[in-house]
Amino acid sequence: MARELFAARDAGAGERQQMMILARTLGHAYFRDGGWRSHGLGIAFTDMEFADFSID
Repeated sequence: MARELFAARDAGAGERQQMMILARTLGHAYFRDGGWRSHGLGIAFTDMEFADFSID
């Protein structure tokens, strides 16, 4: 799912669109357990200043 975020960034997507993609992706992975639960849950980032992610 990071592929979608990086593709959007590389295509010139604005910060708002990138935050929407990130919220949807994190919501799917962490709160919806990959689609197994919390189907109606909405995720939104508001007033986010910094996020740092790494792949180990």
